[in-house]
Amino acid sequence: MNLDQRTTVTAAAEGDDASELDERRLQVIADQAKGLRWQIAATALVVSAIAWPQVPIAIVAAWLLAVIAVREARSALLGRLTVDLARPIGERLRTTVRSNVLLGACNGSAALFMIGLDPVRDAILTMILVSWGAGAVSTSSTVMRAFMAYASPIFLPTAAIWFAGADALGFAVGGLVLMFFGVQIRFARRNLETFEESFRIRQENIALARSLAAEREQLAAARDAAVRADQEKSRFLATASHDLRQPLQAMSLNVGALQRQAVGGEPGEIVDDVALSLAQLRSMLDALLDLSKLDAGMVVPQLRPVQIDRLLAALAASVRALASDRGLALHCRCAPGLTAHTDPELLRRMLANLLDNAIKFTASGAIELTAEARGNQVAIEVRDSGAGIAPEHHQRVFEDLVQLDPRPVRGVSGHGLGLGIVRRLAKVLQIELELDSAPGRGSTFRLCVPVEDANAHLAAETASDGWSIDGRSVLVLDDDPMVRGAYAHALASMNCRAITAADVDEASRQLPGQAIEAAVVDYQLAGGTTGFDALSRLRGLKPQLPAVMVTAANDPAVDAQAASHGVQLLHKPVDAATLGRAIALALGRGTAPSR
Repeated sequence: MNLDQRTTVTAAAEGDDASELDERRLQVIADQAKGLRWQIAATALVVSAIAWPQVPIAIVAAWLLAVIAVREARSALLGRLTVDLARPIGERLRTTVRSNVLLGACNGSAALFMIGLDPVRDAILTMILVSWGAGAVSTSSTVMRAFMAYASPIFLPTAAIWFAGADALGFAVGGLVLMFFGVQIRFARRNLETFEESFRIRQENIALARSLAAEREQLAAARDAAVRADQEKSRFLATASHDLRQPLQAMSLNVGALQRQAVGGEPGEIVDDVALSLAQLRSMLDALLDLSKLDAGMVVPQLRPVQIDRLLAALAASVRALASDRGLALHCRCAPGLTAHTDPELLRRMLANLLDNAIKFTASGAIELTAEARGNQVAIEVRDSGAGIAPEHHQRVFEDLVQLDPRPVRGVSGHGLGLGIVRRLAKVLQIELELDSAPGRGSTFRLCVPVEDANAHLAAETASDGWSIDGRSVLVLDDDPMVRGAYAHALASMNCRAITAADVDEASRQLPGQAIEAAVVDYQLAGGTTGFDALSRLRGLKPQLPAVMVTAANDPAVDAQAASHGVQLLHKPVDAATLGRAIALALGRGTAPSR
């Protein structure tokens, strides 16, 4: 855009602002005219009452009617001018000035009554006329010409009548009237300046608000784009894990083959270095894929009773050798039979990351893995004798890629993702994650997991151990013939009769003629039909049909649908024992565990 174009645009913008300002000037005058109807009428009646004893009644009545008629006509005219946007604003303002001249002349003509009045009435009438003129400061000063058009026909005739008396009192009062008129002119100009300044400030605020709104929209769009990109990245990594692991698997096999050939000397050292680098790369890839699955919402907890003592014992056994190789003692303590309600696999991954972190960053001493009941929670702690963490860094250590001390312990370094995974898993499981640490005192990471009701756990174990579907008839609805055959073989091995169907129409035809007691339905059927749609049709033929839904989807919405339909939901792959137990429980023996 060149200088002439910018000048044209600026001039157009200024022209628009000026036009809007003039519209606002006119609107203020019109509003004031409409609002002072009864005040003007009452004042005119007072003026008439002052004049009529000494002025012919016909003249007073004619003046009163003229004032009221002109005032009403002016008010109606101004109302029309504010909405007649087809007429230029300049022309409408000139019409406003002319209407003010007429009203001011009508009101000011009351000064002629003073010719026939006594001095006391002259003084009272003068006060009223001066007050009328002063009122124009608030009603017409937004257009200075309109103010002068109204006030001049009031102040000037009043002063002239007093000057006509040709005495000292008359000159003094006439001078005071003119002096007061000058004061009102200054007030009107100051009022006009304040009005224009407030209008400009208002316009600037509106422009600023629009600018801020536009910036907010841009920031929101940029944020949404960044969120979408991050989600797409997470989904890509989560779904591409197989392809990402394949070359690492090949490299691991080849490096292992080289190590088994007992390569010595410098080549052997190189192979060992490659193996160590490969292990670190595989560890980082596993962590990245875990983060991606968590951020993409692909991890859905499967809550069930978990025996904490068994879980901790297995974890301790898996890392004790590694801790021993690095000169660390590992102690595990947990009361037997302590049971929590959580997802065992996700809890195991959290504790494994905490133990790995403790082993990597503890130079000497011991690591303790403990659990104890605290009210309605199980407090699981991983305590180390490492360097400790300052309180101001307690939140930072759970951020991704944060390492407070980048120096490795015995050549072992971390990638800064393990505690980020722990934080995300704690959020998924909705459990408390605490850190108690200070420099020189080591670190204690604490997980607070809900306690499982012992009686409920015992009942669930009893039900799961004593299940049976011997002699039952079960409908299997799945569109994959190979899967249907596998279901039939599995159910037959449990002495259960299977009636298979490829679609809901076939299942509906078989249901009335068979003594079917329960149904196993796949969630994703051919043609876009969901297992819940199919189950609704089947229950239309056999109300309250016990059912088990099987799905490969890790979607909380599917879990919610299953709960609303009163259906047990199993996640693939499902083994025969889990399937049989779920069917038995659907037939009336409790609630099947998810997997």
